[in-house]
Amino acid sequence: MLQTRWLTFGVAWLILLAGYYRLLAVPNRTPAQRVTVFTSLGYLMVVAWLVFAPVGLILPDSYKALSYFYMVPYNLHPFVHVDPEFLANILLTGPLGVYCYLWRPHWSWWQVALAGLVIESAQFASDWLVHTLRVVDIDDVITNWAGLVLGYVVVWGLDHTPLRTLIKPFRLR
Repeated sequence: MLQTRWLTFGVAWLILLAGYYRLLAVPNRTPAQRVTVFTSLGYLMVVAWLVFAPVGLILPDSYKALSYFYMVPYNLHPFVHVDPEFLANILLTGPLGVYCYLWRPHWSWWQVALAGLVIESAQFASDWLVHTLRVVDIDDVITNWAGLVLGYVVVWGLDHTPLRTLIKPFRLR
């Protein structure tokens, strides 16, 4: 029997696949645009696994003072213990910023910042709805946001240099 804890993970993958079916159905995609579509799908499937797959609440975060909201563990104390995972989260979400730029190069800065908050918010909602045993951490909110903004800003900066000719073929709009 499939546990309900896997429900949000399955739903996330179904949403991704349905959305990408529509992206792939767009006629006249260039090979570079297809690279953007396929690599972003693979990347988002891995992120969905990391965000929505249930865990057994193995608490390496035990050094953090966790609070609970309807059985959802969370930490609102930033920078209590900065470790290699802190930097890894920034590096993990950097490609999301790159893909956001390739999809929507004219986002305002508040839209980029808001997109950086989506991952941990979705994780909180999924844990609240089906109890996936994930810890929602303010450090993750900060690092997800920082990685996304960093990736977006780097590609935006490169798009305003002579390297623009390398980036433009990969943009979807």
